[in-house]
Amino acid sequence: MHHAIAAWLTERPWRAAIAAAICGTFSLQMLMPFMVLAGAIPVLVALKSDARQALVVAATAAAAAIWIVVSLAPEASWLIAGVLVLTFGPVLLALLLRRAGSLNLCFQVAVAAVAAVVVVVHLVLPDPASVWVELLKRVIESMESAGLTLAGDTDAMIAIWSRTMWGALAALTLATLLGSLFLGCWWQTLLDSPGKFGEEYRRLRLGLVLGLAVTVLFAAAFVSKSALIASLAWVAFSALSFQGLAAAHRGKASGRLNRGWLAAIYVLLIVPLSMSITVLVLAIWGFADNWLRPRTQAV
Repeated sequence: MHHAIAAWLTERPWRAAIAAAICGTFSLQMLMPFMVLAGAIPVLVALKSDARQALVVAATAAAAAIWIVVSLAPEASWLIAGVLVLTFGPVLLALLLRRAGSLNLCFQVAVAAVAAVVVVVHLVLPDPASVWVELLKRVIESMESAGLTLAGDTDAMIAIWSRTMWGALAALTLATLLGSLFLGCWWQTLLDSPGKFGEEYRRLRLGLVLGLAVTVLFAAAFVSKSALIASLAWVAFSALSFQGLAAAHRGKASGRLNRGWLAAIYVLLIVPLSMSITVLVLAIWGFADNWLRPRTQAV
């Protein structure tokens, strides 16, 4: 099915543009999977065709999503920046992939870029958590007006949630960027070199520099209450969960992990009640894999 989708999208240039625009239109109502698809289609075009056409396709997806933002929430102009990042970010990573030929490099660049943005936000804003307070208050008020009452001290909850929102948003952004990049790359390899994406994905690792940074970050998180460190920890967990998933695929390819267990991991990742635990387990697996896997291991 995915081979047919990729072939249909690349047969005519206008097909990719229209499909990306449709996904962009629905992306705000359902971030997953429509925003991932809106970013994956330009990635496919960038790898299969050329950069100019891919940027045009990304622009159609961004324009459709921005139109929805302006129509439904004109006061939420900050969403426009998010839309631009999530639609143009994957295609820029795809262009880097075309130039460098390393999916792992794109993975590392995406992780470093998102972490850098988190650092900049916490350096520029005098109180990053305060940005979310009013928004969270409105969310709670809307829940209460709908008959949903939260037990406990809502002010304390808002204070806790506001400290974690930047990290959660960064982790979600990284997951969406990488999801779009990986899906678009997989589509392209289905057309040109079946099996190549799996080989590349199974090699994912943070590497020495990012691995050391993550290790120091986790150590600091135990002794510090810094909102910046907490936010960066969210990014680290998101990145490590991708490496953990790559390790699971490597285990399946080598026969050490049953296919059913791999399928169970994906099911648990989309079930809300088990998602956070599964991500945590994958992140721990990814952290161990980054340091224990022999660097010469191919798959």
